[in-house]
Amino acid sequence: MTKIIMISDSHGNRRKLENLINASNFDYIFFLGDGLSDLENLNNYNIKKVSGNCDFFSSEAITRYENLEGFKIMLTHGHDFKSKFTKSLMLENAKNNYCDIVCSGHTHKQGQEFIDGVLFINPGAFKNGQYGVLTLEKNSKPNVELFTLDSNK
Repeated sequence: MTKIIMISDSHGNRRKLENLINASNFDYIFFLGDGLSDLENLNNYNIKKVSGNCDFFSSEAITRYENLEGFKIMLTHGHDFKSKFTKSLMLENAKNNYCDIVCSGHTHKQGQEFIDGVLFINPGAFKNGQYGVLTLEKNSKPNVELFTLDSNK
């Protein structure tokens, strides 16, 4: 079983991000762009990251693919796929690359849905306290939990 914390759009909320990561039990962090500099003090973790439209001068890829527990996962911020307007371009890319799951950010809208057999997950904007946890186990349905931190933390 593999547990993944999904975070996007932290936009400078470094302390809140570090507090969540340090208090959590997980195998991977998927960071989906817009706040890569917030990860600077988190070198001891297994972080899979992509660059967002606000990650100026970043050398990180805007899309990457991971294989975990028998699932192929596409990670992207989403801006390059016009995700604020449509999921069709991400779906096309996911299908062309045989992906089961797409994890994206950019819209600041938390949610999950299946489209044509592909699971789309957006953990929301971490700057608003939103994040997600994806648990994968081979030959089982992916489990997605979406959370919002208490604003006092």
